[in-house]
Order: sequence, then C-alpha cells, then structure tokens
Amino acid sequence: MRIFRRFFLYVLLIGLSLFLTISCNRKITPPITSPSPVASNFKVAILLPDLIKESSWSLGGYEGLKLIEKELNAQVSYTEDINNKTPQEVTEIFREYAKQNYDLIIGHGSEHLTLSSAEIVAKEYPRINFVITEKCAGNNANLGCLDFKRDEISYLIGVVASLKTQTNKIAFIGAFPYDTLKEEANSIPLGAKKIDPKMEVNVEWLESWDDQEKALKIAQKQIDLGVDVLILHGDPATIPIHKLAQEKGIWTIAWNLDQYDLAPNVIITSAIFKAPQLLLKAAILVQEGRWEGQQYKFGFLDGVQELAPFRNTLTPEKEAIVNNIKQDIITGKINVSP
Repeated sequence: MRIFRRFFLYVLLIGLSLFLTISCNRKITPPITSPSPVASNFKVAILLPDLIKESSWSLGGYEGLKLIEKELNAQVSYTEDINNKTPQEVTEIFREYAKQNYDLIIGHGSEHLTLSSAEIVAKEYPRINFVITEKCAGNNANLGCLDFKRDEISYLIGVVASLKTQTNKIAFIGAFPYDTLKEEANSIPLGAKKIDPKMEVNVEWLESWDDQEKALKIAQKQIDLGVDVLILHGDPATIPIHKLAQEKGIWTIAWNLDQYDLAPNVIITSAIFKAPQLLLKAAILVQEGRWEGQQYKFGFLDGVQELAPFRNTLTPEKEAIVNNIKQDIITGKINVSP
C-alpha cells in the first residue's frame, strides 16, 4: 500500500512538472488590434458648386479636401451642388459650418454665390477662417481668396493654340465672364500673338455651366467662322464640344483636368489646375496661424498648375517652343500681365 502511494505521488509530480514546463515555454500571443487613427481637432469644410461626379472642378475640390484630411489629419465635411441653391441657402450652409466651429470653410468657386455669403458669415464669426477659390481682395482678417496664376497658364495655352492652328483663327469659350475667367480670356491672345501678331482670337460666354445645347451652338458658330482650335473652360456644358470637334476635324484644348480620353487626338492638351495642392497650401497657412485674409496666388513654380502631355499632338519642335516659353514665364523673362 505504501509502495502504491509513493508510485502514485511520483507519477503526479512528473505530470505536474511536465505541465509547468510546457506552460512556461508556451508563447502567449496577444490579440492583434489595428489602432484607429484619431483625427486632430483641425476641422475643414468645403462647398462645391456642382455634383462631384459631374464636374472636374468639384472633383478637384473634393480631392483637395481628402488631401487635407490625409496630410493634416483633419476632420472634414463637404456640401456639393450649391449652384442649385439660393444665395440665402448658401449663406446658411456657411453659417452652419461656422456654428460647428470648423477652423476653415472653403467656398470652391462660384464666386457669385460663395463670396457674398462668406463675407456675411465671416463678420458673424471672426475666429473662423474662410477661403474662396476665386479672385478677391479679402478682408485682411479671416476671409481671403485663393487662386491660380491664371495669366501664366492662359498665356501658354495661347501659345499652344497659335502653334496648332492652320487657319490663324482660335476661340475661347468660357462659362461666365467672372473676373477669373476674364483674366484667362485676356491672357490667351497675348500668348497667341507672341507666336503670330496677326492671330485672330474670339471670345464667347455661355452664361452657364450646364447648357450643353447652347455650348454646341456657339462652337458651331465659331467653326463656321473658320476657327480650328477651340479653347474650352465651361465644364460640364462644353464637354460635348470635343466630340463635335472630332466630327469637324478640328482641335480643342480642355481645362481643369487632363481630358484627353474624351477625344484622343482631338484634345491638344489640357490646362490642369491642381486644386488639391492649391487647397492644401491654404489649409497649411490656416493651421499654422499664418492666414491673413488676402489674395493668395500660386502658379507654375509652386507646382499647382501645368499643361497635360501633348501625346504627339504637337511636333517635337513646337513642344520645345512651348517649354522654352514656359521657362521664360517662370523666370519672369516674359511678362504675362503687361
């Protein structure tokens, strides 16, 4: 009996020893968790003129908001299609974002709506910063404007159109005669006549961003006048013109985004406005407390605008001319705003 007890105790001790050995050598794997990024207290909102899916300009603004969210770890919100709202409704959208203590509220274009509304709300909320991506003087406090150096890229577009035309007749079709688009319309002839002083440059206004039927009629009118290069800044109204140009055997130049795929070998190039990078510059100024409520402009040198690739729509010799003139613009050798 005593021997049996000793044997039982011996087996029990061996089993316990093996258990402890295995337990001590066993790797304990903690549960894997992915920490959720916590946004900072920096809050940014943007008002977009059209539906994101229908407008290259609105899409660029939305992409700018997402870039701000990524680069500055910001909390972001947006409202689209404000072109279909009344001035009172737009003012209330600005006001609602201000009530929620957004640090930066951006009116992305549509200056006839956003600027006047922002001016009203900026007075009511002096600690909130407002940015309008258009041309304005600002209030030297919390409301300022952000824009591209449109004269630079428009001048260069005039150069391209002048190098491409065979009839010495080109035309610019714009949405509205806003100050910003008028600046483009005034700079294009300067670039065109840099190549040929006798170049004929026509300007037409749609008074709409959406009227595609009117845009096609105006384009046909210019084609009938002998124009063989149409410069278009009126999306989405002007988008069907690229197809018309394809049918008529002439060329177009697009605006805002690279639109070559809409009509390959018809679209010579596109004036690309890098709205995301432009908006990020404003957001950085606000976050760092350096926003002064004035007009800020950025251009070729700042990397916020460029021409889309030519994809053999110009000869290598003509491309070289364009590149040389671009460098002269950057260095100030050419004055694009005499």
